[in-house]
Amino acid sequence: MGQWLLIELVIERLRPHVERLVVIGNASNSASFRDLKVDAVLTDLKPNFGPLMGLYTGLMHSETPLNLFVPCDMPWVEAQVIERLLNALEPGIDMVASRAPRAGPVDECGAISRATPPETGALRDRGSDGRVYPFPLLCHLSACRIIGALLDRRALSLYELLHQPGSRLLTISEPELLRGFTNVNTLADYVQLSDELTVTSRS
Repeated sequence: MGQWLLIELVIERLRPHVERLVVIGNASNSASFRDLKVDAVLTDLKPNFGPLMGLYTGLMHSETPLNLFVPCDMPWVEAQVIERLLNALEPGIDMVASRAPRAGPVDECGAISRATPPETGALRDRGSDGRVYPFPLLCHLSACRIIGALLDRRALSLYELLHQPGSRLLTISEPELLRGFTNVNTLADYVQLSDELTVTSRS
């Protein structure tokens, strides 16, 4: 991505909003992160357990009560969404993620927008016509117990995690915020991000 790695764009996007930046990888890729400008690089405590092990590893090493998890391919994460997650994490709530209405966001007049939530990085919300976005995910340290219990049962689904007692899903319907849930995993996403970086570098 020009002079930037994709993960570096995510790091710089998050830097103003957090006290510490930690990258969590697996045994095959964590060594490649050692030169990043972060406070620590961690390796999954056990291999082959998917993203839940990344969450568990981060929480087990955390030095703060609140922990924000964002994938390395989500460079458009919105500060306003992070703020809403923080506001929703009240006593009795261990983790907060987001969901969006499948039919499209509702505008300020109550009409359904023609814009639709991004499919990438989303899980279908069973029992409704919406989309669940596991990330960005805000966790209290108390979520470590819940995630550990799921790992012990080899229940590795993010959907199951986000429907445990103590979890909360915020509904995000504004089009300008929904874009922040998009992962860069298609050529079109890559081209769009490259174009934005080019414009920014010239301004």
